[in-house]
Amino acid sequence: MALECSLGGLSGLDTRDIDAVQTMLDACLGMLLDPVLWIWAIAITIACGVIGAVIGWTKGRAFAGMIWGLVLGPIGWIVIALMRSKLSECPECARPNSNSARICRHCGLDFRKFAMRTDRSNQKSASSSGGG
Repeated sequence: MALECSLGGLSGLDTRDIDAVQTMLDACLGMLLDPVLWIWAIAITIACGVIGAVIGWTKGRAFAGMIWGLVLGPIGWIVIALMRSKLSECPECARPNSNSARICRHCGLDFRKFAMRTDRSNQKSASSSGGG
């Protein structure tokens, strides 16, 4: 008689029958060691890590996103989505850029030239562009 490894099968198990208990243990162990189960579990875990890395990449935290996604799955996606961005904002267009960027990928501002500008030149450029 083949026992099914389920709560229903467990509730109907006679614990005094050693052979029935051993058969149930063998059935449950066989289910846990099923390669298809492990392939699905690993594939879902990898998918959660990749999605977490993509969410983290938008905030400059791809590695942290991957780790949170691998460990907690969809809850990790929420954690990384709520984290503060590590990307710096462009002073002209206020769009995010990586910290190592030399030129804004959105408006083309050269960050090194902008850093060399004085406060007076910034005020002059703001007043000349605002008056037109």
